[in-house]
Amino acid sequence: MSSPAIYEHLLLLAVAAVVVFPNQLPYPPLDTTPSAVSSPAVNVLVMALPTERAVVVYEIDSGSLWRIGLGFVPEGVVSSGDRALAYSRIQQKAALLDLRARAVLREIDVRVEAAWPAANGFLVHDGLKLIVLSPDGEIVRDFKTGYAGSPWSGSAKGNAFWFVEEDLVTLNLLDLSTGQIRQVYKHNDKITAVLALTENSAAISSKGYMGIIRSDGTRRDLKIPYQVSEATFLFPAKAGRVVFVDLIHRVVGIIGEDLAEHRVVERLTFALASPAPSKLYVLDPSAKTLDLFDLTFEPEIREARFLVTGKSTIRVEAVVVDLDKDAEPGFPQVVVEDSKGTRTIVPMRALPDSRYSADVDLSDLRGTATVRVVVRDEEGHVAQSKEYRVEVEAGEIKTTTGLTVTNTVTSPAQTGRETQQLLLSSVELTFFLVLVGALVLVALRARRTGRSRARKRKA
Repeated sequence: MSSPAIYEHLLLLAVAAVVVFPNQLPYPPLDTTPSAVSSPAVNVLVMALPTERAVVVYEIDSGSLWRIGLGFVPEGVVSSGDRALAYSRIQQKAALLDLRARAVLREIDVRVEAAWPAANGFLVHDGLKLIVLSPDGEIVRDFKTGYAGSPWSGSAKGNAFWFVEEDLVTLNLLDLSTGQIRQVYKHNDKITAVLALTENSAAISSKGYMGIIRSDGTRRDLKIPYQVSEATFLFPAKAGRVVFVDLIHRVVGIIGEDLAEHRVVERLTFALASPAPSKLYVLDPSAKTLDLFDLTFEPEIREARFLVTGKSTIRVEAVVVDLDKDAEPGFPQVVVEDSKGTRTIVPMRALPDSRYSADVDLSDLRGTATVRVVVRDEEGHVAQSKEYRVEVEAGEIKTTTGLTVTNTVTSPAQTGRETQQLLLSSVELTFFLVLVGALVLVALRARRTGRSRARKRKA
């Protein structure tokens, strides 16, 4: 093994010291192996079963499985909302499915090389042109254009469809409303995956590279401390980030312009589906396993400060880090509760640098009151500060001292920027220790070989 290969192997060993186990879910009760899997929403999988000439809908929580029979052998399936499109490239047929009614809406005679969900229906490439299908399966329009030949080489967002040309290095942008196609960017290597982030930006991956390309042709490189393989695929994440899956190195990660976190996992397969941003299902028919990677970040209250500012008012200031930028409306908020259990909620106003503030009037309270900062996000994650106790008599605050609470505890499941830096430092330290150990073993082996040769000469 050459020196570069040894170093790469040692680096992978160092990274492998960080192993995260996904949530294991019940495998669907299938008698045959699915050829494709898609997920229109959390808790739902849609799978193509060629040997059964059917598509099945699996509700994960209840374990229920519904079968939709087809008039052909499905090879692929894509889904969005309450619709799915199953297709056979060999038989040149497709079927539009109603997932709520669990029925076939329409079968279409069309060759499908690849298909993608779009804002209103689906996009299909038949090898010569791109076809837009309505939610009812009607052909709305078509565009004569080539593409790179893989479902991963195209992605739609709104009226924009980003796709790679047949040369595998040119990224194009198609305006679905006007039919205008223009070349946006040419890469220096084969582009293996594309993910539309907005109508004006897309993420791409190639061997050793991930980046964000904007519609004006500018690019922003995404930094990650290892070389991704050519088998790296992209899925949407919250806050404009990207979930990536490297099948060769068995890595699942999340990356953006503001952070990068990756994890080596036990197993990965091609049966991948993203039900929602920052979430990923991995189905392994051979091992009969279904895993869910939840790459969402919990909000964190780094600091909360309570100051008495008047006879009956206090000012509450807080530093709230919300990496996913998905706090529910009205949050963060100050929650005041008196001795009788009566609650008062005051939304906090946003300030620069993740800071928030609120002025709270306690003139209507009597006795002891508790004050705390609370934030909740779309995922249902809740973070709250420690309580500040204040005494109120006749509408006036008797507590004169303030309180500053610093929270340095980070959720063990998800980490922020500081923990990410610690993770990278630990990986570097592990790599250094592995490298030193390898050099020691090489030195010991050379020493033993020298002694053996010396004994032979004496003999």
